[in-house]
Amino acid sequence: MRFGLDYAAARPGGAAIRAAGFDFVVRYLSDGGVTLPGKLLTPAEADDLRAHEVSIVANWETTATRMLDGYGAGVVDARAGLAQVLRCGGSQDRPIYFSADFDVTPQDQQRINAYLDGAATVLGRSNVGIRGGFWSVSRALDAGSASWAWQTDAWSGDRVEPRRRLHQTSRQQIVGGVVCAVNEAESSDFGQWDFVAQEDVDVTPEQEAVLRDIQLQLRGPGLAGWPQLGSDADGHSRTLVDGLAAALARIGELTDEVGDLRTEISELEATTAELAEQVQRLSARHWPWPLSLIEGPAALVGEQLARLEALLPDLPGLPGPSGGTQHTSGSGALDSRSSRG
Repeated sequence: MRFGLDYAAARPGGAAIRAAGFDFVVRYLSDGGVTLPGKLLTPAEADDLRAHEVSIVANWETTATRMLDGYGAGVVDARAGLAQVLRCGGSQDRPIYFSADFDVTPQDQQRINAYLDGAATVLGRSNVGIRGGFWSVSRALDAGSASWAWQTDAWSGDRVEPRRRLHQTSRQQIVGGVVCAVNEAESSDFGQWDFVAQEDVDVTPEQEAVLRDIQLQLRGPGLAGWPQLGSDADGHSRTLVDGLAAALARIGELTDEVGDLRTEISELEATTAELAEQVQRLSARHWPWPLSLIEGPAALVGEQLARLEALLPDLPGLPGPSGGTQHTSGSGALDSRSSRG
């Protein structure tokens, strides 16, 4: 499945279209006037689209109910549409879709089919397409008035026309600053100007379904990215590849941050060791200078005095702990001499 856009307000440009993940556009062959300056496909735009490998599909719409004007209107519009196709580098063997941009009733269908019959006189029946809701495209195909169907979700409910080549979804996306409708191609040939028929088809329907699933998983619904993966700088949802790239970039940033934190921790550890050493040095008792010059010898003298003081109580004739005189073995004789005197 391929994904494309249609737009009328302005022209996003081929580069923006490809960057957003789309590879075809359905473009108007009629002028939109001042209210829709980007509606008409121009030769310059067509060249730009081809340069960026964006396929082009042609559509004609002037007013929503133009097809109700019947056969003659179909002839006039088909001539003008084909002239614009050729002016923009297209060929006359590719289809033009004509739009019934309203809820078509069975009574309306008769005039719409007549309009398509008139267009067929200019383009050939095989190159007439219709764009509309389920009932308008189904009735036109059943009547043989149209050979190509571009079904829009509008006026379709949940009905799907299995013969449709293009599906205009209800999704919109801003591309290059332009609001665009998202489309899905449901066949290999959906009216694109650069279609090349292939004789041998190597891909089975099952394989095509697998490839489509892979594409959706990589780029998200409508190739518009996955909202779960966040947005890029332009506000667009990231694809799976973009999300992985953003995650790897963030991992690199976190790795650098962890390295910086490790450096800071090492510096803090070194600073802490220095502070601990200073605290230990400052907590020791020191004499002020110049007394610190004799601090060592004084400490030694103090230790010796302390030891001498501890020995004093054991020396004879020195005051004891109670303040009295310590007596020796001759103390009795001294006492008798004292009493005689």
